[in-house]
Amino acid sequence: MDHVQVGPWALPGLSFKKTPLPTELLDEMKEWAEQNRCGKCMNDTLWRFKNTAQRDWFIMRWLDSMPREDSST
Repeated sequence: MDHVQVGPWALPGLSFKKTPLPTELLDEMKEWAEQNRCGKCMNDTLWRFKNTAQRDWFIMRWLDSMPREDSST
């Protein structure tokens, strides 16, 4: 997971390019984000948020569920 800037307004975002999210987890994250108005899934690897507080809240909620990236590369 990498912190990125999204779109022409450089909104805070997250990128999951190194380790794709399982479809089941992605669907659950999308549903949670919609219900809590916290972020938007742009595609399978990119999320955007209105502010860094939303991004941080999203990370705190989902950190334990996200796949771990291999740190040896």
